[in-house]
Amino acid sequence: MRIAIATRHIHRAGGVETYLEQVAPELLALGHDVRVWYEFAPDESAERILPATVHAAHLPCTNASGGVVDNVAAWKPDAVFLHGLSNPAVEELLIDIAPTVLFLHAYHGTCISGTKTHLYPAGVPCSRALGPGCLLQYYPRHCGGWHPVTMITSYRQQRRRQLLLARAAFVTTLSEHMRQEAIVHGVDPARAVHLPPFTPAAPKVIAARPREDGQDRWHLLFAGRMETLKGGHVLLDALSQLDDGLRRRVRVTFAGDGRERTRLEHRGTALVERGVDVRFVNWLSPADRTALFQNVDLLVVPSVWPEPFGLVGLEAGASGVPAVAFDVGGIREWLTDGVTGRLVSASPISSASLARGIEDCLSNPGRLRKWGTAASAASRTRTLGVHMETLNSVLARATGHHRTAAFELQHA
Repeated sequence: MRIAIATRHIHRAGGVETYLEQVAPELLALGHDVRVWYEFAPDESAERILPATVHAAHLPCTNASGGVVDNVAAWKPDAVFLHGLSNPAVEELLIDIAPTVLFLHAYHGTCISGTKTHLYPAGVPCSRALGPGCLLQYYPRHCGGWHPVTMITSYRQQRRRQLLLARAAFVTTLSEHMRQEAIVHGVDPARAVHLPPFTPAAPKVIAARPREDGQDRWHLLFAGRMETLKGGHVLLDALSQLDDGLRRRVRVTFAGDGRERTRLEHRGTALVERGVDVRFVNWLSPADRTALFQNVDLLVVPSVWPEPFGLVGLEAGASGVPAVAFDVGGIREWLTDGVTGRLVSASPISSASLARGIEDCLSNPGRLRKWGTAASAASRTRTLGVHMETLNSVLARATGHHRTAAFELQHA
């Protein structure tokens, strides 16, 4: 089968790339002919996530002319595996080329801003379906930019993406939370498929390091895009609210990059002056991430938006690292409170509640070790092989359904 993958990046930039880094080579191994078209050309220094065996080509999406996707159409793919582009008009052109399996990584087509979050009076996940009522909420709840043109443009784009959900042969997700989001927005439940999530990179499994009072610093980790919705600022505020004695025994690594990194680094400097060891590192390769996880005691996922899933939780868990996170979106599908870590109430989301959650996790080293062991066991059950079996079936069903429908039309 010829599979055309369309995505934004082929360099490490977030969860979508973590996913494709694992899945694209597996599709090749299954005997498919795979080509990747990416929207944003990487910097020369950026690390490509795909092996040389995967053909990749630039797909600029600044306009919606037919010429933009001519090279995709000329290749005559059997299926398009679509991972979200910035221009819905280009997505519409792609979906006309071949039966399309649309992966709903985030809230494209289900939210006016794509964030599913109200930022005023405080950050809180939004549960409403996309519709005209969102226009009434946009300014009072700080859903997006302040210019009226931005509001109208965003709304029209997301409504176009909502129609794409209806036109796709299948809509796939990594969580039941996102599957239900698709169904609420008009996707036939039979076409909304929750793919079994998997643990990326299959790192070596080890237990969390034992701890006793008086030992060296606890090592906390934030790993992901440094954007407002990922809550790095909430974590920094929470660190400042930890018990004085504990705060001086904490080391925190921020791994990743994004628009908020400079601001977070500035705020981190102030915490260093108060005794917290705060460090920032760039995006890491799978091997480097594994090495880092093996020296981490607790993963902190302070997302203020309803996280669609959070593959980093499984990745950390495979190395015996438990997690603390706000109970938002699909996080509870991998983080079981009191078993593999601690879920913190999101009603409301606050740095104070996150601080109490971190203190609770670190207050009982023996319990934290048990949580790490349970997280490791749970991660080992999430295999890439099971995921690929389901994905391969969906791709085959998409192309088979398309051909059957075309045959019936021709012979009606």
